[in-house]
Amino acid sequence: MFKGATLAFLIMIAGIPIPIVHFIIVPIGPFLGGFFGGGIARADEGKIITFGFLVGALMFIPVIVILIFRYLFGINEIMGFNFKFVLIAGLILIPYTWFGVTIGALISYLVRKN
Repeated sequence: MFKGATLAFLIMIAGIPIPIVHFIIVPIGPFLGGFFGGGIARADEGKIITFGFLVGALMFIPVIVILIFRYLFGINEIMGFNFKFVLIAGLILIPYTWFGVTIGALISYLVRKN
């Protein structure tokens, strides 16, 4: 299951730095990650929500990295945004990620089931 969760996490993160593509990939990235990662993890009825929580937990890694940079280097702005805005946006995106990954894994399960 961890291999599938890592794949889902990497699908979401890999789409961020690509110029123009990130406008499309970032909003649907959790769904795509859940679909393909759920297929790799073979998440069934009992594992879909756990799979979503695992990927959501992996999304804490970028938030923790931002916190470490803030406190080690005293960074108050990230790319022109106030640190509080970046932190709140990161904490809002974690439940969004969990929901999108869970729905993607559910649809992946339904496709594999039929």
